Amino acid sequence: MEKARQLFSRSKEKKAQSSVDASLGGPEHTADHATGSSRKDIATATQLWADPDTRTVSRLGVTVLHEPSKPTAANVDIVFVHGLTGDPASTWLHTASGTHWPANLLSRDLSASRILSFGYDADVVNFWSPVSQNRIGNHALNMLGDLTRLRENSDTEGRKIVFVVHSLGGLVTQDCLCLSRRHPEKHLRQISVCTIGIVFLGTPHYGADLAAWAKFGTSIARTVKHANTNIVSVLEPGSEMLARVQDEFHGLLRKRKDEKSEMQITCFYEELPLHVIGKIVEMNSAILPGYASYGIHANHMDMTKFNKDDKGYESVLGELRRWVKLLQPTLGSSRTAKPLFMVPFTRDAKFIDRPDHFKTIEERRKTQSRVALSGIGGVGKSQIAIEYCYRYRDNHPDAHVVWVHSSTAQRLNQAYRDIARKLNLPAWDDAKVDTLRLVFEWFNEVDNGQWLMILDNADDVDTFFAKSTSTTPDSERVMPLVDYLPQSSQGLILITTRDSRVGERLADRHASISVNIMSSLEAQYLLRSQSKRLDDGNDDHSRLLVDALGHIPLAITQAAAFISENNLALADYLEMLHTDDSDLQDLLDEDLGDLRRDSESQNSVIRTWKLSYELISKQKPRAAEMLLFMAVLDRQGIPKSLLRNDVDRNIDVTTALGLLQAFSLISAQDGGSHYEIHRLVQLATRRWMEVQGTKQKWQERALHVLAETFPRGKFENWTVCESLMPHAQTVIQCEHVKEACPKQFASLLRNMAVFDQLQGRYEIACTRILAAYGLREKLFGLEHPETLSSMNNLASTYRNQGRWDEAEKLHVQVLKTSKRVLGEEHRDTLTSMGNLALVYWDQGRWDDVEKLELQVLNVRKRVLGEEHPDTLISMNNLAITYWDRGRHDDALELMKRVVDLSTKIIGANHPDTLGKARCLDEWSSTST
Repeated sequence: MEKARQLFSRSKEKKAQSSVDASLGGPEHTADHATGSSRKDIATATQLWADPDTRTVSRLGVTVLHEPSKPTAANVDIVFVHGLTGDPASTWLHTASGTHWPANLLSRDLSASRILSFGYDADVVNFWSPVSQNRIGNHALNMLGDLTRLRENSDTEGRKIVFVVHSLGGLVTQDCLCLSRRHPEKHLRQISVCTIGIVFLGTPHYGADLAAWAKFGTSIARTVKHANTNIVSVLEPGSEMLARVQDEFHGLLRKRKDEKSEMQITCFYEELPLHVIGKIVEMNSAILPGYASYGIHANHMDMTKFNKDDKGYESVLGELRRWVKLLQPTLGSSRTAKPLFMVPFTRDAKFIDRPDHFKTIEERRKTQSRVALSGIGGVGKSQIAIEYCYRYRDNHPDAHVVWVHSSTAQRLNQAYRDIARKLNLPAWDDAKVDTLRLVFEWFNEVDNGQWLMILDNADDVDTFFAKSTSTTPDSERVMPLVDYLPQSSQGLILITTRDSRVGERLADRHASISVNIMSSLEAQYLLRSQSKRLDDGNDDHSRLLVDALGHIPLAITQAAAFISENNLALADYLEMLHTDDSDLQDLLDEDLGDLRRDSESQNSVIRTWKLSYELISKQKPRAAEMLLFMAVLDRQGIPKSLLRNDVDRNIDVTTALGLLQAFSLISAQDGGSHYEIHRLVQLATRRWMEVQGTKQKWQERALHVLAETFPRGKFENWTVCESLMPHAQTVIQCEHVKEACPKQFASLLRNMAVFDQLQGRYEIACTRILAAYGLREKLFGLEHPETLSSMNNLASTYRNQGRWDEAEKLHVQVLKTSKRVLGEEHRDTLTSMGNLALVYWDQGRWDDVEKLELQVLNVRKRVLGEEHPDTLISMNNLAITYWDRGRHDDALELMKRVVDLSTKIIGANHPDTLGKARCLDEWSSTST
């Protein structure tokens, strides 16, 4: 390496109407008619019965599809309401089998229920038009009046009601319930009061989105090939009307909840599109947040047509059956004699208080019903949760406290079953009952009082947010588990998780509380609390031990258990830790058990780390690769740029690093440009790689990356060199990589040595250059350019150390070989000549210096050009030689030319330019 001398440092639809239109109902009725109703009126209003054989169903008004054999024993009215373009017969008719499932199937499966249908004029234009006599408001009034009369005349005014509604029939029903609730007549208000649930089938819930309502109307019109000119004119004002209806209904739901009489809601959405048209109501519009939702594998028009084998029928039947069962008296009571306290751990009398975390939880619960604690495995999240349970019970003695193990779906299911059993909930032991929903609904019921639920080890995003494709109540659920987590003003869910992103999603997008490692003082208190022997120990030894263990509670408690079981002194244990990282890895791999941790949790630091790694590897393999790569580097100041590979997109890097941070395995430094990995995480990762036999592979990969990215030691590269140096030092300490990848090893050593030399670290530079030279000589031979480059660098290092004779001898050897092998005008040959001139300059051999420098300068001007950096170096060095020999005018003229060219090429503010300019100013002032 030659350098400039300076004086200054630097499915196609089928129509069924023709077979079911035989009986049209009588005149439409309004709620005003209902006020003067009599038992006689109802007969004309409904045309009453559906014949099971002919399936004759009244098209308008109320039809009784099924009456129990003992009418007085019926416990609920189930009312079916069709949507636009449909009718009470064809909407619910499975045309292939001829099954009208409300009349033929449901009447068998829920035989103790009365089953009704309501029909109305379902013309699209009439429905949308705000001036039509058949608009939604009239349909709602007719439904309210007809249902009221039927129930009064059959002395069933107080019977509970469940609606099953399709498409915009849901809007008719919503409007009917809102009209009922605000009606001045008490008997008409009973419809709203008695309604306990609604099954929505493809009902849109667009709220105030008028464009969505209009688009929906257009899609419905297209299903019956309605002329566009007929529908467009009524879409906008009609949509405003529908939006107002739905807004009022949502208000009704909130009021019912506040009144502790919450309405059961289940939404079903279409999974298949209609031919050409597509999906009429997309899933996100067919569901109501906070309520159960399921898919039906059919399009919008076929999702109401079931036979006895349809999964859709089983799903709807399951919801209706469960609601009906809740109305039946049970032998057991759902209330317990005393509040539940289901925490599977005793209180820790030696718990080390972490007051900031408890204060934050209490502050959060004032505005949140879910709070998440996140942190690295073993940092003490579950211990905080255990202590919080006991403090919560102390402050709320009448509240229920339950613990839910959440590491897998199976464990959460089991925890819910245990809770249902303890609460003695209705039908908790019935295999057909959805226990998850049973518990969910019980905790959502305000009458059941205050409660605290701990969701422990909620680490796996798929456990909570992946939807099952099966349909049976327990393991064959169709809802994601997150939908079974209760949310009530009376309750709090405290979540513990390694993944802060999962915690945030479970906590309704509120940021999780980060549980960091203990302070040094907290960690020492924890250590001493574990044993009298440790309490009597030396304070310095305690501090050194907790520092070595990274202040991680699990590591500290396991170390304390190891010390106690083996009757060790703290000093002896410390000596074992500091002997070698492998000893510490062995100690961290010890699993001595802990009664205060879940019996299925891992109790060694390394095994706890492995659980986090497995979750990360499943979610994002690229993040797992980055963690393994980081583990073989220095643990601090890892540049983000070093973690990228050629195929990584920015989003890949960002999400991978985000996942590792979410699990608290790494932390960002310098605004995210660098990262740090916790010492114990690094040791655990290295141990796992050793077990898997992959450690050497990752060390070799790190060597390749560093050999490619560690730059030459030019000034503009100094920051990068300083950033990469600790990682390069870590990698070259791995002996096997020198044998496995000698070329890359030598290349990295050479660049490190050049930077060391420029920083004045001549001894270490010399050691590294010698090692690189030895490798290259072995690989390529003495006359290979790479070997000659290493010899040249070694000679330059000798010169910087003042070993001028050794430097001269080696430079002469390199120069002779370079001339013979590369040629006299080769760039490397010229560099060797320039470096030899520098040695002559140090020795005061001015004639030899000037002769060599003139020769090098002339060749470089001719071959490389005057503006090449190498040429500028020659000009700079020759100018200094002129000055030293007293040829001041020649020196000033040449240095001025160097400053002008340097300013043009690398800029006036570059350190090299500034140094030359200062030199020129000094010379100018001296000569005058």
